Amino acid sequence: MKKRRNEAVLPPAYEGIERQLMAVHYCGVYLTNADMVEVGKKMGLELGLKERMSLLKDLMHEAHESGKKGEMIQGFIEILQKRAQAYQEQAQQFPEAADLLQSMIQKARSTAMLLQREMRSDPYA
Repeated sequence: MKKRRNEAVLPPAYEGIERQLMAVHYCGVYLTNADMVEVGKKMGLELGLKERMSLLKDLMHEAHESGKKGEMIQGFIEILQKRAQAYQEQAQQFPEAADLLQSMIQKARSTAMLLQREMRSDPYA
């Protein structure tokens, strides 16, 4: 019988990551449910679509329990980098929107760097 975990409580190592990824204001990117399912698939998980916060917590619990935190973080980094590249292309095509898009690009890149630092600092990732 599988032990039931408290879905509302994340391991402490994941709390900062959760806050950073869920807030567009900090992250620069809106991570969709499908993005999180994609990260889960790369980790070999089958996650059903549901509310974003619940999905992210499920993903983080699974990463923690299976020792795949590094794979999870790498999946989010790839998404952030793809979105930053797409924003860069849009900024070139639409110069009037460049100032707004540059802010989003900077936030996405900063979040990716934060995640890379998190991955390097965790010897168990």
